[in-house]
Amino acid sequence: MPTSKEGYLWTSNGLTTGLETDSVINGTPESALLDKYDVAVIGTGFAGLIAARNISLTTSKVLLVEGRDRIGGRTWTAKALGEEFEMGGTWVHWGQPHVYSEIHRYNLQGNLKTSAGTADAKYTAYTASFAGPSKLDTKETNQTVQRVADAFFDIDGLTSYDLMPYPHDPLREPVLWKKYEHLSAKDRLDQLSIPQVEKDMFDAMISSFGSVPGSQCGFVEVLRWYALGGHSMAGVFERAGLCKLGNGGMTSLALSILSEYRGHLLFNTVVEKVDQNGNGVTLTTKNCRRIEAKYVISTIPLNCLSDISFNPPLSPLRQEAVKAGHINQGAKIHFKLKQTEPGWFAMASGYGRSPWCFAFSDHNGNTNKNNGTYCIGFGYGGHLTDPQASEDISASFKEHIKPDADIEANMELLGTWPGYESLAQGASETSWKSILCQR
Repeated sequence: MPTSKEGYLWTSNGLTTGLETDSVINGTPESALLDKYDVAVIGTGFAGLIAARNISLTTSKVLLVEGRDRIGGRTWTAKALGEEFEMGGTWVHWGQPHVYSEIHRYNLQGNLKTSAGTADAKYTAYTASFAGPSKLDTKETNQTVQRVADAFFDIDGLTSYDLMPYPHDPLREPVLWKKYEHLSAKDRLDQLSIPQVEKDMFDAMISSFGSVPGSQCGFVEVLRWYALGGHSMAGVFERAGLCKLGNGGMTSLALSILSEYRGHLLFNTVVEKVDQNGNGVTLTTKNCRRIEAKYVISTIPLNCLSDISFNPPLSPLRQEAVKAGHINQGAKIHFKLKQTEPGWFAMASGYGRSPWCFAFSDHNGNTNKNNGTYCIGFGYGGHLTDPQASEDISASFKEHIKPDADIEANMELLGTWPGYESLAQGASETSWKSILCQR
């Protein structure tokens, strides 16, 4: 089984580096690479893979350039403990038109399956800012959250549908939401005359939208998620956390896209400079390679762009966005619990001591049935940042999320949940740091 340089495997025998994954494949031999390409595509995440595939069907000289040793970008499937683990992007839905069209193109829809904690949670746990975890009735919790949402989006006599009727085209006139884009989610909650405990619970629920409390998440961003979810909280979480791919996971989709690509592949090649002139574009890499192309498509993640020199420079507005970066700096951590349990969901306030936004059970073993409980936790940005602090992470999970957890293993994905930090530091310094711990 191929192994990525990314990730750390913790066992009773100590630490090993790298996780097994089908996303590591061979690149084009050096002897076959060209002096100049028609198009070079930077990045082998889904945007890069699809762009390169489509262009290569009509253009003969195409090069895919990737800084890592694998395809998939922030979305890749690792293998450990006899199971598959999605280390980044996971949940897909027919209400996500772009990704689902690719799933259907490769006839992978038959591999969809659900996560137990979002499909059928037998209880919901909530950790308030002033208390430890407490168990709630899931149906009552969902009703409370929807009741708050109804008030949250009822603003100046407008509904969420009035504010954003076309969420895939949010700038379509009359864009009534622009009047409220200065508000944070907490600002809007503070305007409501409802019990504070209900506001806090809703705030914790929407923390999943950016791995931040409502004070750091824009009202319009919550509106966008809500509109994409069909203007209901149940719809949001059905689209964002219910279904995922089995039988190879998201890497199976990436490999399917790549199977149609008719061009060259270059891995472990970090781009540092992009120079454009009347003759084309020159890419200069960290290892001093120069790549010439008539055109370049950049799918470089936002949080990596500050490491790259562009000539001519990016527009002032884009430079401002690059400087700000992506707000989501959260962690994603897989746990294997000894006990076999039905589905559950847990969330925690972002204004207390908990480093965790939320967590839920995923399954009870796919290879070996009734083999404990595999669950996933998501951390608030700026927390859970030490990839080697397995004991501390497990202890905080038990303190703030699930006190009765008997943790047998955890696979930790630390850093930016939806994006990346710098690649220029090398793989060991990148944001997608994954650790599997087994004791």
